[in-house]
Formats: sequence, structure tokens, C-alpha cells
Amino acid sequence: MNPHRRTLLKAALAPLLLPLLGGEARATAVSEVSEIRVIQTKDPARTLERVSAPGYAHALAQSVLAFIIEGYPKGNLPVWKKPLAEVDFNARIPLICEHVVRGVIRHAAIHPVDPCWIMGQMMAESFFCEFAVSSALAVGPCQFISATARGYGMVCADAHGQPASFARRADLEPEFANMAERREQMRALRREQPDLFGNPSKLLRTLLNAQTAGKAIPSAGTYALALDRMDLLQSSYAMARDNCRLYMEENFRGRSIFNPQDAAFFEKFDQRVLYQHCVDAMVRMMAENLRSRSGNILAATAGYNAGLGNTDYSKAGIYEPYGRIPNFAETVDYVSKILVNHHEIARRMG
Repeated sequence: MNPHRRTLLKAALAPLLLPLLGGEARATAVSEVSEIRVIQTKDPARTLERVSAPGYAHALAQSVLAFIIEGYPKGNLPVWKKPLAEVDFNARIPLICEHVVRGVIRHAAIHPVDPCWIMGQMMAESFFCEFAVSSALAVGPCQFISATARGYGMVCADAHGQPASFARRADLEPEFANMAERREQMRALRREQPDLFGNPSKLLRTLLNAQTAGKAIPSAGTYALALDRMDLLQSSYAMARDNCRLYMEENFRGRSIFNPQDAAFFEKFDQRVLYQHCVDAMVRMMAENLRSRSGNILAATAGYNAGLGNTDYSKAGIYEPYGRIPNFAETVDYVSKILVNHHEIARRMG
């Protein structure tokens, strides 16, 4: 028997042998594998029994901490851009886990959610950094953009409730409106020129064929002007977006969510950085996505990253209710990382 086939046979036999092994042997086996049900059950009983057990949140926190310590002993951490020793995860992870467990219990009626999966997902989103700000201006450990966050009742920096004198760099606040205006102008231009911006390769072929045939192209000037206009809009949009990011970073700088005075500031400035708001919303959103995708955790997770609409699997027969992972490189990478994060966290739960 070749080594590969022997390895496969051992893997297949391992689950059958577990009931016959002692406690020590079982612990060793569990540490090597983890269970992930791609189609999650909608019956909350099993999940509620597990997460409601005394010490569950603590065990989850210890598993996450162990994974971080073992996985990132050297170099700078993702997102944080600083060594492990300079980030107090002992203050962060246990609190996050408590809020995850509360959220799972609170939203179990929508759909059960695996706490290990949520922690692995948050790790992929922000590496648990409360002040993470993405290039798309998603904020906080759960990386909500403002439109989605407001749908879950969160206050966001682009429409905060702090007096003008309380926020730094008030001169940058108008940039949120500028960014929104440029975005709408770009959308309008794409609607005006669907061939140019929707299917440029087809249009280019048409233009080249016309040029080869010696035919006049009266619309060429219009296309050139539209391209120039789009370049200007994109440049203006990028500048406004960068200023919005600077505005938030300036208001995050030197503050701590663990300081009561700063936490009070964030309650009216941007609740996406506060665990009690963003973690609960993340669990609820995942529960809603799971319900919409018949428990398919891969499609539900892809929907969190790319938008649930992009996981539609219309006219796919028996596959339609479960959705799909869209063919976006970022989303495929995102789901791939979470699968590994979940495995590493779950196998340490014992």
C-alpha cells in the first residue's frame, strides 16, 4: 500500500476508533482535527447548550489567545503593524468572546451561529483591532461600513452626535459628503456610458474593427471625454476618501475604548469601535445571512464580505437556496482564511 493511501485510510478510521480510546488519547486526536458543518442546523438547541455551559466564553478566549501566541511569535501582527508584545490581547479577547457568546444566545432564534467561526471571521476582518479602518472606510473589529452599521442602529463618524468642538479636524467632516457626491457622479456616468464602463473589451473590438475598415467613429470623442471625466471623478473620490480616513484616525489617536471617558466619546462619535455594539451586530448579521442561505456558512460568510446579493444562485435548481461563493478574489481569500482560523481555534477548545 502506498503512503498516500495509507494516510487516507488512517484518517478514515480515526473517527471510528475514538470511542474505544481513553481520555488522553481522545484529547490528542481532537487537537489534530476540528469539525465544521458547511450547512449549519437551524435548530438552536445544540448551540445554546454548548455556549451556555459555564466557562465556555473563557475557554473560547483561551483558544483564540493560544492560536495568536503560537501563530505570531515574531514580526509585526496583521493590521496592528506592531509586535505581539505591544498589543494587550488579554484585555481584548476575553471581552470580545463574552459579547460573541451573548450575541449568539440573543440571536439564536434567527439562526444558530458558531462562536468559533465568528472569532475566526473577526480575526480575518481586523485581527481584533478596534480602530482598524479599511480602504473602503469599514471601521472597527467587525469592519462595518457606515451604511450597514446604521442599519443595525450604530452611530457612525460621518453623521456623529458629538458637538463640533469635541471632534478633532472638523475641517475634514465635509469630505464625507464630497465622497458620497463623487460616488454618485461615477455611478451616473457608468449609467450614461454602459458600453464604455460595463463591457469595454467589446467596445474596443468594435472601435478597432471600424478603424480597420476605414469607417468614421463619431462617438470616439464622446468616449474620450467620458474617460477623462471618470479619471477626474476617481481622483477626487480617492482624495475625499483618504481625508475621511484621516479624520477618523485623528479622532481615534491617543484614545482607548477601555478608558470610560473615551468610551463615552465613542458612544456619540462612532459605535463601530465598541464591542457591545459591533459584535452583537456582526453575530446578528451572520445569523440573518445563514437564515437567508439555508445554513450555508460559506455563502453566509461570503455575503458578509461581498454583500449577500452577490451570493445569489438564481435558477440553480437544488443549489439555489444555499447560495454560492462569488468569484471575487478578495472574498475567496477571506473565506479561505476564516476556514483555517476556525480550525485552529476550534481544535484548541478540546
